[in-house]
Amino acid sequence: MLTVIGLGNGRGEMTLSALKALKKADKVYVKNGGDALADLIEEKIGFCDCDSSEGALLREAENVAVCYCAGGSIFDDPLACALMREKGVRTIDCACYQTLTDEELVKKEKFSFQDFLYILKRLRAPDGCPWDRVQTHESIRINMIEEAYELVDAIDSDERDKILEETGDVLMQAVFHALIEEERGRFNTGDMLSAISKKLVTRHTHVFGSAGAKGADGALSVWDKNKMKEKKQETYSDAVNDVPECFPALLRAQKIVKRMAKGGWDFQTPENCKKKFDEEAGELAAAVALGDKAQIAEEFGDVLMVLMHTAYLLGVDAEQALLDTAKKAAARYTEWEKLVLADGKDVHALTDEERTAYYKRAKQNVSRR
Repeated sequence: MLTVIGLGNGRGEMTLSALKALKKADKVYVKNGGDALADLIEEKIGFCDCDSSEGALLREAENVAVCYCAGGSIFDDPLACALMREKGVRTIDCACYQTLTDEELVKKEKFSFQDFLYILKRLRAPDGCPWDRVQTHESIRINMIEEAYELVDAIDSDERDKILEETGDVLMQAVFHALIEEERGRFNTGDMLSAISKKLVTRHTHVFGSAGAKGADGALSVWDKNKMKEKKQETYSDAVNDVPECFPALLRAQKIVKRMAKGGWDFQTPENCKKKFDEEAGELAAAVALGDKAQIAEEFGDVLMVLMHTAYLLGVDAEQALLDTAKKAAARYTEWEKLVLADGKDVHALTDEERTAYYKRAKQNVSRR
């Protein structure tokens, strides 16, 4: 009998099933065992380096119990991947904790997180999916953004099945990137889970430490202080400049305003916001009068930034507010066009009075729904 074992990525990852198989084996071969070799030595398991071929190992296993071991996951070693596809070969992956045959996966209904990792590694294996195997961070970068937006859309719809599907898609993207890093030897999924777990503990010092926090606002304040400390942000400017440039413009502006406000850059009152808005609107009007496109763009941006400050002061999510208004505008236009076409008129040939009259009817109809 032949057992193929992925020894894991370091000491202490060997599972009980792997240990039992190794102790029962008549012959143990190891290739690129790395730090996991210390576990074999500690358990007094005799082994030798493997220079045998796939065929030689299979023939030897016809007569005695053989274990072929590779460092890391089974999927990190081409020979292990080839052997595990042979009939009668048992597989134990200490980096995944469980391996299933393709037939077992097809029949399975309930999956664990370890099954999920196994499936992704199977897809990236030499005999896995040609498309999945060639993907890189860069080639699937945009997929994460798309899946995140689809999850937000599912949340907005409050449809259980959609939320279920999209949360899984977002998780898959995150783990896929972690597996690419694991293949590059920079970190593995265990490191990823350890990092996020550690972050949750160290930033919630009001739960896991001695910091006090009153209510949600107090908890958020503790989180922000711990975050700045963790990221070695000595000033609020460091936090402001840490907002990713790849964010959508409105969302990035909103986040920058929020961090600036926490650092003392706050208009404080609606009256001050109005004064600042009037000032910026006047500068925009002056730029328009001059016809200077570059100046117009700059002043228009200033007006939008004042609106971001106003939204923050009033506790309004500017991103969501604009999304809601855009949805409302689309609904009103759809109704407006329907009314115009129902009267057999051309939307481009209306008088100002007709256009306004149809708009009022459309607005009234939409507001009733």
